[in-house]
Amino acid sequence: MVSLSGVVVLVCVLAGGVGSLGLAWFLRRHRGQGGASWFMVTLAAQGVAALGYGMGLVVFESAWRAFTEAWFLAAFIWVGPFFLAFALEYTGRSAVLWTWAFRGLLAATAAGSALALTQPLHGWLWREFRVVETLGVAGALYEIQPAGYAAIVVCLVAVGVAVLLLVEAMLAYGPLYRRETVAVALSTVPPALGFVQWITGTGPWPALNLLVVLLVAHVAFDAYAFVGTHMFETNPVTRRAAERNALDDLDEPVLVLDAGDRVVDANARARTVFDVPPASDLPVPFTGVTGQSLDAVRDAGELSTAGAAGGVFAVSYTPLTDSRGASVGGTVILYDISDERQREQELTVLNRVLRHNLRNKMTIIRGHAQSMRAELDDERLESQADAIVSSSDGLLAVAETAHEFRRVRERDREWESVDAAATAADAREDVLADWPDARVEVAAVTDDPVVRTDRAVLGLLLSNLVENAVSHADDDPSAVVRVRDTEDGRVAVEVRDDNARISDAELAPLRAGTETPLSHGSGVGLWVVTWCADALGASLDFAYDDGNVVTVTLPDRRDAT
Repeated sequence: MVSLSGVVVLVCVLAGGVGSLGLAWFLRRHRGQGGASWFMVTLAAQGVAALGYGMGLVVFESAWRAFTEAWFLAAFIWVGPFFLAFALEYTGRSAVLWTWAFRGLLAATAAGSALALTQPLHGWLWREFRVVETLGVAGALYEIQPAGYAAIVVCLVAVGVAVLLLVEAMLAYGPLYRRETVAVALSTVPPALGFVQWITGTGPWPALNLLVVLLVAHVAFDAYAFVGTHMFETNPVTRRAAERNALDDLDEPVLVLDAGDRVVDANARARTVFDVPPASDLPVPFTGVTGQSLDAVRDAGELSTAGAAGGVFAVSYTPLTDSRGASVGGTVILYDISDERQREQELTVLNRVLRHNLRNKMTIIRGHAQSMRAELDDERLESQADAIVSSSDGLLAVAETAHEFRRVRERDREWESVDAAATAADAREDVLADWPDARVEVAAVTDDPVVRTDRAVLGLLLSNLVENAVSHADDDPSAVVRVRDTEDGRVAVEVRDDNARISDAELAPLRAGTETPLSHGSGVGLWVVTWCADALGASLDFAYDDGNVVTVTLPDRRDAT
């Protein structure tokens, strides 16, 4: 006579089996989504196993009871690899499913299942099988053999790895998938407790396999995860795939490092630049990939590599932290600055030529032209000598302007409180030293001409504006410099002259920010003015009102850049 406790056991076993199959049927609408198909077959395997064991509980004839036990084991050991396959696909690691390791797991499970179904022929899985009535149902006791333990261990290891993957997803992606992964991970706890009781033969009913009895709790957790939280409508595989694609889509080389500065991942661009081993051989030290330590690269801010795909790269390092803020590594992104370095080298060479060769040669030419001028009596030849001296002076002025700008540009900006009116007065004195016959007036139409800026850059800017005004005058060179307030409370410096309008040919390349063969200016003065204004964060405006009016509007008095 089946006792009440026996009825409860039967109901739980059958509920676990039917519930597993019912949940698998419910999930069919998610078939093809991240991990859903694998979880459906996992549920189907455990449902078939539970129903087989449930049928055995009402069969007391030894041979048939042994057959139902084999049925249970043959189906149940598939739960492990199927559950692992679900976890791999759900967390975005489906590539593992095509490895020889996973195929080996499936082959081992298939062998165990075949041994279970043919157990009466060889007895490799258990010995001394006997039916033991417990609570009015047909329990069973037997001695598990090494092959039987092996089949069970393979299943358990697969389940354990799957649970770890789900927990990792929970920690890595925060609350987005927390309820789902917690529910699925916890669903393994009740059957695990029942398994411990069964494999050790402890407890009040050693002949009953409580693992199967407690599957009903497992199904309840799963039902919550998949029905209550819509687990397959959004899952980590989407985010992991997005991260992978974003990494590969970057044109810049990217190296992902763990907390020990070892390379654990790299995008396609990084693999063309560095000799990054296949994913199966990672992680490897950062030094082994790049030839330099991470600290050295970060301190230098640059990394040079050889080879056809190599070059000079600027280094950007971003720390990686887990959900608790603990460091787990970092990401190194390398930006190719090879062209910029090449241009810098070319400019350095050109600057040296301009400063030394051109200046020295023009000084010699000017000296000879002056000597010739002093000895000539022919007006035509005197005029030609004067033209040589004048052109030499112009080229020397260009060289000196370029040299002064380079000197100012290469120093660090020094932001301080500067009197714009006093700086304009200093610029006036600089210009008059070379143009003593010029008339330059400076007026301050403001109660507060103080701005926060770089004194040297502002001085170079104003000197070039004033010099440009007096040097382009046909006769009686003059300029008026006015320091005033703007409507929005900033300080502006106007430089006015009586010259002809600055041509569009001069202004077009400045506004475009580049020179082309069909659009170029006649000198570097206005370029220096433009570059200085950019360095100060100031704006430039060119107008004409019975003469050119160039207005430099400086940033807010409180700004440092």
